[in-house]
Amino acid sequence: MKRRAFLKQTAATGMAAALGGAASAAAKPHDPMKILLWCWDSRMTWDDEPGKIQLKMASADTYFPYPKRPESYQRGFRRLVDYCAKTGIWGVIIWGFLRESHGGIEAAKDLCKYASDRGVAILPGVGLCSYGGYYYEGDHPFNLETYLKKHPERASVAHEDGSAREVKPVLDPSLPANQQWWREGLDWMLETFEVSGVNYEMGDFIVNPSDAAVAARMALGVDTNANIQDMLVATSALLEHAYTQRPDGTFINALYRGYHQIQDFPKLPYVDAVPSKTVWEYTLRHLVRRKDFPEAFKDLPAHRQYGYLHWFNASTGTQDQDFTSEIKRVFPHLHALGFEFVGTYGEIGVEGSAVADKNYRTQVECAVG
Repeated sequence: MKRRAFLKQTAATGMAAALGGAASAAAKPHDPMKILLWCWDSRMTWDDEPGKIQLKMASADTYFPYPKRPESYQRGFRRLVDYCAKTGIWGVIIWGFLRESHGGIEAAKDLCKYASDRGVAILPGVGLCSYGGYYYEGDHPFNLETYLKKHPERASVAHEDGSAREVKPVLDPSLPANQQWWREGLDWMLETFEVSGVNYEMGDFIVNPSDAAVAARMALGVDTNANIQDMLVATSALLEHAYTQRPDGTFINALYRGYHQIQDFPKLPYVDAVPSKTVWEYTLRHLVRRKDFPEAFKDLPAHRQYGYLHWFNASTGTQDQDFTSEIKRVFPHLHALGFEFVGTYGEIGVEGSAVADKNYRTQVECAVG
């Protein structure tokens, strides 16, 4: 055996022994990571209208419109799916998955079938307390605006964790009626579309100040950020239901934080408050450039992880940047840390972009560690 291969095998074996039997659902460190690209429909340039995109980040309390012709949704994402199938990219997260303005249910069904037939996973982005719910835009029972028009008494106001910023209208995660709506929405989504799972998020970093939400956070007995506590209140039963319905699914809780931004790190007590199959999404853009990366993050509780890198995207002004050297530096460390999924934005099409193909292919090449 060559020295490099021997060292890689030894490192993987050592990590596996350190993890022991905890969180059996977590990926084995020697397994190749799965490349999962993160996309907003409004910023896609894979279609025939690459210049008509949103150039900013989305926000929980501001509608994020789709600026293209309806047919561009199918055309652009089908091209991305074809590229994923060709290069070995595992899947795509789609925010703005369901909109009346680009075909609604039928367009999304067609896209999911197209991807499924080619072995590419589709995971819709779903905002629990904001970001439109399961159906981002349109008059539909699982659209948040529609839901609140029918049940205005269920609207709430939240605060961004650590700041005075108000976000409204949102849902209170402790309200049983809202939890039931999320379960029913999940059942509808799994029955209607050939999806591989769901990418859930609360809605930026919101914390609900209602008496019921405060009591629910206290009852958890989990010492972590208040926003993460609200996420547990919202998703502990939901994710149990999700994995009962789809045991082989991939259901993700988006933290939008790096390890270093989590209270009482490295304890991570939240991972034991939901089903062990739950995938936790960490935003790693800043963490991977810290001087103590990866050494400071090697002794974490074993759990399923998705590393989301804010690289290569118009809203961050990095759409022309060559990230191949960074990918080659960072991905082997993420592999050793046990990440099961990893990826950048996938919104920039390879046609007309000198670096897009390099950035995507390098991720696939480095996914083995």
